[in-house]
Amino acid sequence: MSLAPFAALQARANRAVLSRLSNATASYLGGQPFGVLFERTPTEPFGEVLDASARTCSLDLALVPGIAAGGILVINGTNYRVSGGVEPDETGWVRLQVFPEA
Repeated sequence: MSLAPFAALQARANRAVLSRLSNATASYLGGQPFGVLFERTPTEPFGEVLDASARTCSLDLALVPGIAAGGILVINGTNYRVSGGVEPDETGWVRLQVFPEA
């Protein structure tokens, strides 16, 4: 018996969220593409001197085993590098800060 009796239900819920709400397609290490929630929010790190945007990618961590800071996700055909730590919540969902490769 599993130590987490609701693990299968949580995994099913994560898959349902991605299948209904994903707005981008990603792949990791050349694997199969999967849906993600990709967001770009405007930021002004230097006031009005420089426009920028923060990019986040939310997904089920099981889709990207072993991903860590510095890892590369291909989102909608563009390479994005993961910045910061990778800390999933109790359901295995993770929100990654990413920035495009130059």
